[in-house]
Amino acid sequence: MKTARKITAAALSLALASCGGGGNAALSKNFNYGAAQAPTSSEQLAASSAQGAVSSSASFGSAPDSSTASAIVGLADELASSALGGSALAAAGVPDRPQLRGALRTAVTADCTVVTATSVTFNNCSDSDAGYTFTLSGTVSVTNGKIAWDIHGNYTDSSQGINITLGLHQSGELTVTSSTVLGHSASELSGNVSLGPQSTDFALDTAAMVDLTYNPDCITAGTVEVKRVWSDRPDGATGPDFADVAVKLTWTGCNTVQVQHSI
Repeated sequence: MKTARKITAAALSLALASCGGGGNAALSKNFNYGAAQAPTSSEQLAASSAQGAVSSSASFGSAPDSSTASAIVGLADELASSALGGSALAAAGVPDRPQLRGALRTAVTADCTVVTATSVTFNNCSDSDAGYTFTLSGTVSVTNGKIAWDIHGNYTDSSQGINITLGLHQSGELTVTSSTVLGHSASELSGNVSLGPQSTDFALDTAAMVDLTYNPDCITAGTVEVKRVWSDRPDGATGPDFADVAVKLTWTGCNTVQVQHSI
């Protein structure tokens, strides 16, 4: 196993060859929302993640590095995990494996990451251990204040008699000024889980729509809309875990945020 340094779930794009070609269903889906209310503790974490992404975006333009690159790329997934809950993979039949959790937060080695004055590129970064393998490729770049990314990879796990293949394509654009961040972050996750003759396929799209104003200390105004849409539900899947959901966070002042849930 290669010595690795941590990156966020963002940089880890687990993408199957077929993933990313059909667009992201969450980007285009419109939701209706209920009344604004105070955030829960997990939704407050989502607000903190948004603040972190703003800070990373602001610093990436002047000094790109793999840490800020991965935070930017992972915006949609990080916000969805906090604001919408992290049960989507479990609902699709993917076990809560330590290896999977590790793969979603590990893995780039210094010799596979190239940093320039305007970009960070992951060149077939890989990690492996008993039963699983992981690879990662893609670039995060900045031009005239616009940050863009396109990341691909794959994860397979054949331990404990369950075969798991996961894929994720992550992409997006954020236009950053000294006081605003505007754009979107998108993630398309596809996968297959099989145990003997039983097999389940699924595909899940996530998007974060960002329109924020900030100062050096905090987000001061604007919105982040986080949407999660099943583009391929497992056969026979029903219930709230398989509903398309969204949440909108609205800032009315520094560290003052309210939340609206999709209805």
